[in-house]
Amino acid sequence: MTRRTSRRNSGPEHVSPNLTPLLDIVLQLITFFMMLVHFGTKVEDSALLVKLPVAPAALPGDDPGMDRLMVTLDTTGRLVSGKEEVPLTEQPAWWSKQASLRREGAELLALSTESLPTRVFVRGDRRLAYSRLRESLAQGQQAGFQRFSLIVKRTEEPGP
Repeated sequence: MTRRTSRRNSGPEHVSPNLTPLLDIVLQLITFFMMLVHFGTKVEDSALLVKLPVAPAALPGDDPGMDRLMVTLDTTGRLVSGKEEVPLTEQPAWWSKQASLRREGAELLALSTESLPTRVFVRGDRRLAYSRLRESLAQGQQAGFQRFSLIVKRTEEPGP
């Protein structure tokens, strides 16, 4: 009796790709980007010279979500967001404008517009009076923002 050999298992037709070079390149790329990117040290608006307060008991925040707004308050109380600088007198209008823009975006995505899901990250200079910081947060709350995170340093870094 002769056995038939199936075509599937015989000869060079059965080819399995060697994934080792591909995985090696992917690992090298991941290592390369991890060496270049400084996670957590580059925050939006960090070009502005703001000395953050030190709070050793500070804990990392929960998931920031997709919708976030970065706000910096300098020593004079001027609000900076992105490249936009807002003087004290125009801040209530700025908060209202930001809230209305986010509500319009929520309507386009068919989300509830009753409460804004935006997380506002506030970087306040340590020399800024607390009353000025609280006043700015109150303006944001009146506009409809409900979730605020204050950015602080856990330890004092030695400086020049």
